[in-house]
Amino acid sequence: MITIRTINQTDGKGIVKNYENKYGSIANLKQIINADPNNVKTNFDLEEWEYYLKHPYEKVNDGKTIYRDSSSISMLEVELMGFIKHENPRSISELAKMTHKDVTTVQRKVSNLEKEGFINLVDGRKNSKIPVLNYDKVEIAI
Repeated sequence: MITIRTINQTDGKGIVKNYENKYGSIANLKQIINADPNNVKTNFDLEEWEYYLKHPYEKVNDGKTIYRDSSSISMLEVELMGFIKHENPRSISELAKMTHKDVTTVQRKVSNLEKEGFINLVDGRKNSKIPVLNYDKVEIAI
């Protein structure tokens, strides 16, 4: 069993913003809870949202844990995530140049990282895609 923990370092304002994106408003969330009062997740979200409204500058390590029987993440993909995080390439071809790897290989690995949810590809200039790491920290335990 492989455990992958993804961590975003944020603060209370970031948590509130995530809930606003997810539910729109606290009033919307309360309506959802009224429709299904036994839903533990939405009740927890409301409590957490209200807490971080009162504590906007509290530092938070927000993340999720993924359990897998095996990992399809290679060492090259780990290396690419490091370059994406620290070097901020403006395209996949620029990432390939930074890592001294073939563009086709890097495109395939970037595609896998996007599929696994580790990165996003956002539109850049001239139909290029900019890889963006979704997390501040990724821990892999084997």
